[in-house]
Amino acid sequence: MTQKPTPRVGTIIYHKALDLMSPDEGCLYLRNLKEQLTHKQQRERAYLDRRAQRGTHTPIDDAYAADQQLETELLALLERLLEEACQTQDAP
Repeated sequence: MTQKPTPRVGTIIYHKALDLMSPDEGCLYLRNLKEQLTHKQQRERAYLDRRAQRGTHTPIDDAYAADQQLETELLALLERLLEEACQTQDAP
């Protein structure tokens, strides 16, 4: 007897467009993005450091190292967006 394959279940993530969010929602969304990107950058840095300690190096390591700079720039951009979005929200 042949079993039917179990259907795969995925996750759908949906959020409103940033310009349709309330100021509170926008600030929360940007903070969450910044937090996720920070954790991603930290994971990659730890990965690169572990590999360097073992003396392992491949082209992927070069790509991750380049990504570190991109992530730093994106984090600075997110920080600026957060300052502007949340400052507008706090203004009387």
